[in-house]
Amino acid sequence: MKVLHIINCLKVGGAPRLLVDMLPYMAAECEVDVFLLQDEGNAYVREVEASGARLLTLHARSVYNPLLVLRLRPFLRGYDVVHVHLFPSSYWVALASIGIPCKLIFTEHSTSNKRREKWYWRPIERFIYGRYQRIACISDQTRYAIQQWLGDTNGKRFPVIDNGVDLRLFQPTHAHPHFQLSTFNFPLVMVSRFVPAKDFQTVIRALQHLPEHVSLLLVGDGETRPECEALARDLGVADRVQFLGRRGDVPQILPTAQVGIQSSVWEGFGLTAVEMMAAGLPVIATDVPGLREVVEGAGLLFPVGDAEALATHVKRLLNDEDFYRTTAQRCLERAQKYDVKYTAQKYLALYNELKG
Repeated sequence: MKVLHIINCLKVGGAPRLLVDMLPYMAAECEVDVFLLQDEGNAYVREVEASGARLLTLHARSVYNPLLVLRLRPFLRGYDVVHVHLFPSSYWVALASIGIPCKLIFTEHSTSNKRREKWYWRPIERFIYGRYQRIACISDQTRYAIQQWLGDTNGKRFPVIDNGVDLRLFQPTHAHPHFQLSTFNFPLVMVSRFVPAKDFQTVIRALQHLPEHVSLLLVGDGETRPECEALARDLGVADRVQFLGRRGDVPQILPTAQVGIQSSVWEGFGLTAVEMMAAGLPVIATDVPGLREVVEGAGLLFPVGDAEALATHVKRLLNDEDFYRTTAQRCLERAQKYDVKYTAQKYLALYNELKG
């Protein structure tokens, strides 16, 4: 079986990371190619090459250029399954595949996006999604949201396949014994892109309600980082916040912290929350669909934007050692459910089903 994965690029993010982690398991079972629209800023090229998959790229200057539809068409032939990730790749492949006999799968990675805020996108999206034989949803809430948006209740077209992580990378024993980033003795950590959907601001504000020896490690970069840096200065907590930027050593950074935090306005699936749990950290996350499914019953949840509620959870973990250990153990056990090898196996079964 020949499978082609198409994605905008391999910049640091949940969808690229998931794809790269699945590749070794997929390449062991079938012939796999990975096709990038753009090759700027890609962080996972070496992992793709090491997996046994072949890496192709269009070298596009912009992933939003509609002319990519024409350039894509020759590459879609000869594959049993074409698996697409993220917008706008989803649009260009849907259009480029017209008249080409190939089975299309799209993975829906989020419960929300800006297009769903405008009514006139609905008929366009119905056409685009209609080109895909399967829309794999990364959580129950993701499936519910996309079916509501499209008005499509055909459950078979929308299988739920949980995201997964390579648990071997995040085991606490994999931390470098001399790796130290913070001189504070109770650091919190959040790993994400600095974009409006990721609410770093609330985490920074929570420091006002916490003891001086609680600090914050923020891993990632993006458009809202300057705003967050300014907020830390304005609140007088800049000396307790470390902005680490994009990092390729997140599995080593996580065990240097005491608590993992995922503060999102919306989330399709809490992939980073799983990574933090796999690293042995108790996790505190916003009570939103996607994150709730991953964290509830293991870690702790707080309302979006409620810095005081977040601080209250941190204080309890800080002051109650038994509660800290129990929460961390529950999180570690929950992470085992999301091993990426199970995710890859489910996708391979889906490919075989479509191939017939």
